[in-house]
Amino acid sequence: MLYKRLIVACVLFFSTILICFSQSDGKTVDQLFTEKSVVEEIQRLADECWRLRVSDSDSALVLGKRALELSIQYDIKEALPKVYGFIGVIELHYLYRTKESIPNLHNSLRHSLIQKDSVQIAYSYNNLGDLYLITGNLPLSMRYSEYAVNMFEKLSHPSGRSYSYVNIGLVYREQEQFDLALQYFHKAIEIWRKLGNEVGIGAIYREIARTYEVKGDKDSAMKYYQRSYAMSVGVERVRYAAFCLNGMANIYYQRGQFDKAFEYYQNALDLNLKQDHDFGVVDNYIGMALVYAQKKKRVEGEKSLELAMKIALKLGINAKIIEASHSYIDFYKILGDYKYATLSFEKFNVQYDSVLSVQQFEIMNEMDRNFDMQNDLLLTEQKLKTNELMEQNLVMVIFFMIVVIAILIWRFRTNQRMNKKLEEMNQTKDKLFSVISHDLRNPFNSLIGFSELLITEIERKDCDKSRKYARFINQSAVEGLKLLTSLLHWSMSQSGKIHFQPEDVKFDEIINELKEFYTTDLNKNQIDFKIENEIDEVFIDPNIVRIVLMNLISNALKYTESNGTIFLSAFKNFSAIHIKVKDSGIGMSESLINKLFKEKSFTQSKAGLRGERGTGLGLSVVQELVQIHKGKIKVESHEGQGTTFELEFPCNHLVE
Repeated sequence: MLYKRLIVACVLFFSTILICFSQSDGKTVDQLFTEKSVVEEIQRLADECWRLRVSDSDSALVLGKRALELSIQYDIKEALPKVYGFIGVIELHYLYRTKESIPNLHNSLRHSLIQKDSVQIAYSYNNLGDLYLITGNLPLSMRYSEYAVNMFEKLSHPSGRSYSYVNIGLVYREQEQFDLALQYFHKAIEIWRKLGNEVGIGAIYREIARTYEVKGDKDSAMKYYQRSYAMSVGVERVRYAAFCLNGMANIYYQRGQFDKAFEYYQNALDLNLKQDHDFGVVDNYIGMALVYAQKKKRVEGEKSLELAMKIALKLGINAKIIEASHSYIDFYKILGDYKYATLSFEKFNVQYDSVLSVQQFEIMNEMDRNFDMQNDLLLTEQKLKTNELMEQNLVMVIFFMIVVIAILIWRFRTNQRMNKKLEEMNQTKDKLFSVISHDLRNPFNSLIGFSELLITEIERKDCDKSRKYARFINQSAVEGLKLLTSLLHWSMSQSGKIHFQPEDVKFDEIINELKEFYTTDLNKNQIDFKIENEIDEVFIDPNIVRIVLMNLISNALKYTESNGTIFLSAFKNFSAIHIKVKDSGIGMSESLINKLFKEKSFTQSKAGLRGERGTGLGLSVVQELVQIHKGKIKVESHEGQGTTFELEFPCNHLVE
């Protein structure tokens, strides 16, 4: 035992030196002893405290209290639930200081609730179940143990569930419901078996043995004491082994095998003395005293009883004081000395009443002091739940508002789009009416007027004038056809009836077709049409490209003077074809260029150099068709210097 105490002293010495150093030279904790280091030190002390709880409970308590001091000093709140719990359990189960354990166990629960540490809350409930079991409040013990079981089940925490099952079994044993007690003990064993915890299984075997002993089933009790003892051999399990030896000694005593019983009491005593386990020593001396009584060895028996009472009083454990006091009655009854037995009984009653009243007063006083704390905890928990509920409601309200705002924005934008579309449709309608009422009306008026003049001149047989009017009629018809064609193309693009349908085509055929189509106009207006085509076969939509080029060439014809030039060039690279339509015409202003390709806008058509009329739709059609073909278009022009349109169309099969 001395070397363990020395190790504990060294641990405390060096941790104290480290903490003191962290506060020296005016330096902050952050500089010399970071929070992480403090947390690690607290964790190390707590782990060592728990490891030594059985083999050296006093040292374990010292380490636990040091961990608590550091936790409070450096405000490491998250460590408090576990550290308070360890201290309370050691005081309750291993040092049997029931009164001292109460505030620590309640503090463990309080800080667990504050930290919202679900696992430690469950362990705190379980430890309070232990506390109320030892103090004799079985209903409260059962309630807290059931709380713990329910929480451990929700947390999927099997080891915690096993501890709670044992507590419930102990309550049922105190209520003499032995079958239920055994049922819960076996449920706990199943968990420890799955987790491979032999120490836990051995401890439960000991409780099963004790249950059979109280029940009167000596054979089953002996079997389980022996099983528990076999699993309790080892340095860290000496205390458990001593309990088992004392239990087996009780069975031998009940069977009348007093020599065997004395041998086992003596073996248990040797182990307990070796471990300074005074709690077990009291039981051993009482058992040996009763064996001495059976053998009529009064002096030896009285010495054993005196030792038991002396140690019980030194421990200050009321339960052991009462047990030692009651053993005097049994001792003198066995000897047949009823005078001393009666005196012992009277002393026992006085002592029992005194001890019990003091014990109950102390416990009730401690319970009263902790009652307010429990109420505060409940209020805090209720406030936390209320705040959490308010936060949830606030989140729901915010979410609902976001949804409503999103719907309103969506409706607003939808209405905007619809209004814009409606405006565009109105523009389209106005433009269409304008074209029909004005631009298309002029060619037909010309046709009617010149045809009437032609009829008159034919009747007069004036061939020259008839020929002249016939040419005017032809010109008006051609102009009207061009206007109708442009209007048709524009209408199809607006209604979405032009679909992208690329195919492999010979580009020369499209160029030759366009050249042939415009030959008459080119010759009549004395305009030179030059072509440089480097493209043979290409993957494009021929209809879209044809319409685009027709519009651009028509535009160039309209605004190019006689003896001018229109130049069409085309070449192809890996992924696209490039077409350029360049004229030597009158060009465009920068403001007009900026309006050309604005989506859904209409540019007022300017009369051609030879009086040609236009709808103003041609370039709108070009822009939309180029987009349908996933192409690009750009224009470069200066007034008096001609205009150049550059087209780029993707021509690989990926554009499908």
